[in-house]
Parts: sequence; structure tokens; C-alpha cells
Amino acid sequence: MTKQKQNFGRDWTDGDLKFPEHLTPKTIHSALFIYNAKSAEETKQRVEYCEKEIGDKAMSYAMAMLMLPTLMNSMAQSEEYKSWNEQRIKTLN
Repeated sequence: MTKQKQNFGRDWTDGDLKFPEHLTPKTIHSALFIYNAKSAEETKQRVEYCEKEIGDKAMSYAMAMLMLPTLMNSMAQSEEYKSWNEQRIKTLN
């Protein structure tokens, strides 16, 4: 077993911390592993590998983490967000 595989998703707190289900070390490491792929083909292979390793639910969380910046940018462009932000600024001033 390679060193990378042995440490993949390891809980470095040795159980001292309780993690929310969507922020476990395995989920975060899977998202990082996928994000750092060098090509689209490698990304696909890594997604398939992680899905087998961590399961569907944890994989959904990992993919959501990868999509978060895109979703935030989309939301920031919406009229609802712009209106809310304007109201927030008026309230603060």
C-alpha cells in the first residue's frame, strides 16, 4: 500500500474532534484529490476512484465543495442577491 493511499482521508485529530458529515477528512481529501488532477481524463478517473472509496453520499459532498465557487458566483449575479446586498448596505450606513 502506498503512503498516499495510507494517509488518504486520515483523521489527524485521532478522534478528538467530531466532524460534520459533509466535512470529514475523507470528503475534503477527495475534493482536493479531484481538484488537483492535471487533465479532464485524470479528473474523471479520480472521480470514479473516489466514488468507490468513499461512497455516494460523501462523494456528493465532495462534488458540492468543488462546485461551491461556481454556485456563489451565480448567486452573486442574481437580482435577488443584488437587491438583498443593496438593502444590507443601506442598513449598515
